Order: sequence, then C-alpha cells, then structure tokens
Amino acid sequence: MMRNRYRYILLPAILVLFALTAGCAVQAFQNLPPVEIYTLEPEWSQRDLVQVEKKGSVSIQIAPVRGAGIFASTDILYSDRRNSQHSYAYSRWQEPPVRSMQTVLEVALEKSGLFRAVLPPTSISRADLLLESTLLEFGHVLGQARESEGVVRLRFHLVDTTSKRLVATQEMVATMETVTSDASGATTAINQAAIQVAADLVVWLGAVTK
Repeated sequence: MMRNRYRYILLPAILVLFALTAGCAVQAFQNLPPVEIYTLEPEWSQRDLVQVEKKGSVSIQIAPVRGAGIFASTDILYSDRRNSQHSYAYSRWQEPPVRSMQTVLEVALEKSGLFRAVLPPTSISRADLLLESTLLEFGHVLGQARESEGVVRLRFHLVDTTSKRLVATQEMVATMETVTSDASGATTAINQAAIQVAADLVVWLGAVTK
C-alpha cells in the first residue's frame, strides 16, 4: 500500500516537471533568431544580354569544383588566423560553395567569348579542353588588428582532352575588405572575391590558350 501511495504522489510530480521542461524548451526555441540565407551570385549585367559576335575556336568543359568537406556544406566560415575555423550560427549559404562557385566560373567563361562553347560537367559532348579546379579557401578572415576580409582561393588545372596532357596550372586568390565584420559583410566581400577570381581566370585562360 505504501509503495502505491508513493507512486500516486510521484507520477503527477513527474508529469508537472516534464511539462515545465518542455515549456522552457519551446520558449527557448521561439527566442532564437531566424536563420539568414545568403547567395553567391555570378556577375550579371545588361551587357550579358548581348551575344558575343566572335568566339574562340575551341570548346572547354568545367569539371566539378572539388574541395574539403566543409566547402560541400552551407556553413559560412570565419577564422581569426590562429588555425581555428568556425561557422556563423544563424547564417547559411543557399548552396554549398563548391556548387555555387561552379556557376560563377561557368558564367564568367561564357561571357568572355574565349571559347566556342562552355560545357557543364554533366554534358555528354566532348570538349577540346577540361578545366579542373580545387577550392582551397572560401570564407571570412578576421585579423588581430580588427581588419576583416572575404577570401576566395582556387587552384586550376587546364587539360587537353585529346592528348590528356596538362596544359597549364595556376593558383588564384582574391581578398576583399568587408564593410561590416559580420555574416552580411562577409558574404558581400566573398561574392566580390569570387567574381575577381573568375575574372582573373578569364585573363589567364586567354593567355594560355592563344
């Protein structure tokens, strides 16, 4: 009888404790800030609507951009230059950097007019050249002197698809200062750095494919 009496006393107490805990968890969840989603955009402009009258004589295919596993996630990374890397808690990329950077490169090469055709990785057509790339750095860097910049670094390999010969290789990096040292300022600077790397890539390819 005593054991049953304790059971009747403890059960309501446990239920009340559970309800209070659940209520606190719901309240804490409701107080969390919304997640901000940022995009990496190619350099679109009105002149993109005008077809390039003269294009190059060779075609190029862009291989899938490779990178460390963190670049295959939607985390927005920041670092304090002390061999540590973190991600913004309430901010995300719309697409993983390896995928969005692919689009930036493709648009830049298409706009350049250097090639007869710019083929995506999924194309079954055979191109004359293959552009391989590895994403080495893509994030927000904070320095000890409070300087802040977006950084994008890639290594490129240009391959002749007929001979399988490595034509040229180049590592490119672009850094852009941020206006604000937060996720919003970081993503704006990273966008600018990505576009700069794509522009530098066009100049380099124009030189090595002459």
